[in-house]
Amino acid sequence: MEAQAEPVNTSSAVEYAGFWIRLAAYLIDVILLAFVSWGIVNVFYFIGMWAWKGQTLGQMITNIKVVRTDGKSCDLRTSALRFLGYIVCGLTLGIGFLIIAFDRRRQGLHDKIADTYVIRV
Repeated sequence: MEAQAEPVNTSSAVEYAGFWIRLAAYLIDVILLAFVSWGIVNVFYFIGMWAWKGQTLGQMITNIKVVRTDGKSCDLRTSALRFLGYIVCGLTLGIGFLIIAFDRRRQGLHDKIADTYVIRV
């Protein structure tokens, strides 16, 4: 067996990365990949369910439904705008969702962006 050559580093001695730093890097990668993959799933789930039924499974169980302010069902465009509004609400650290508690029509920022209401059915 041949001995493995040491990495070439002409300026100073090589410092090898240990277990904990490598584990930390791996966990960061896993979290980022989970966020991306779940994020993709979330996009299709919420937009798809709102456009198809006007409700997610959770909204079906709680007997609430998303409708446009003109009373019509959500279409794909409205559902996509509403989901983009969710992202904006997240960027406001949830303040966009908190608005629901104080708004006369119980609209969050995402509802205002998409021109929707959530109603009881």
